[in-house]
Amino acid sequence: MAIKKVENGWQVDVRPFGAHGKRIRKVRPSKAEALALERRILASPDSYVTQTGDRRRLQDLVEQWYEHHGHTLKSSRDRVRSLRKLADALGNPLAKKFTAQQWVEYRAKRLKEVKANTINHEHTYLKAVFSELERLSLWSYGNPLQKVRKVRTDETEKGYLDGYQINLLLDHLRAQETDDCYYITVICLSTGARWGEAQSLRAENVRKDRIVFIGTKSGKTRTVPIDHDLAKQLRQRRKLGRLFGNRYKAFARAIKELKIELPEGQLTHVLRHTFASHFMMNGGNILVLQQILGHQSITMTMRYAHFAPDHLEEAAKFNPIATQG
Repeated sequence: MAIKKVENGWQVDVRPFGAHGKRIRKVRPSKAEALALERRILASPDSYVTQTGDRRRLQDLVEQWYEHHGHTLKSSRDRVRSLRKLADALGNPLAKKFTAQQWVEYRAKRLKEVKANTINHEHTYLKAVFSELERLSLWSYGNPLQKVRKVRTDETEKGYLDGYQINLLLDHLRAQETDDCYYITVICLSTGARWGEAQSLRAENVRKDRIVFIGTKSGKTRTVPIDHDLAKQLRQRRKLGRLFGNRYKAFARAIKELKIELPEGQLTHVLRHTFASHFMMNGGNILVLQQILGHQSITMTMRYAHFAPDHLEEAAKFNPIATQG
């Protein structure tokens, strides 16, 4: 896309539908008018390009999505990298001819190579591309994945550490040369923080008996109270800057050495599950837990509801056998 000076004014030269879409070149007497025209074309490309001329391919849509929206996401680089690979795996078809049937056929083959969750993530990412471009008036052919259901999956087991394992792990980490891994683990167990949130913690974010987590997965800042002695120990480490180095491998090594068996893919995340599970077992409130963990939906937090001492105990009180007589 460009605006350049030409003999009789300023020329707008754009391809609103990507590299394979129709090229629009128009001249305006002033640069300001040319810039205004460019904005109008990008805002409502269908007003300037007939639908039959749309030659954009799936890769073009991915790039356009990234340029206009994707780059604002926290995981933008990983997301666009995945989408580029996905478009290539699908054969980079003409976008307006891409159908739900093509996706289903791709999915059937892909399921022989990866887990259903991976496919569902790809489904979500690609569907979002069409939806977002549609919202921005950069796409007018509908969303081919709108009515396609995701692959049904079983709920994964949420592993957690019991009291004995917690003490065993902390004693093991306390004996290491550096105490970084120990303190990161303690923070996760005390606040339900993700490993990355605790590991990247800065001294400025440890307030009086509080930890303020910024740059979280949801993008929202959250504050969690902590033990007075822990807050004091963290503040004594340094006044400014990051408190810890990267200790992921040290934690993985400790779990292996202690022979603690965890569900697949839940290495450091077991600490977050451990906090949530014990919080509920000790009588914590599910709505408070939602705030602490930073879940946007209570549905996510409800995975821990069954740990509550009185969870569904009405089943024993009000079943037809118990109420007879």
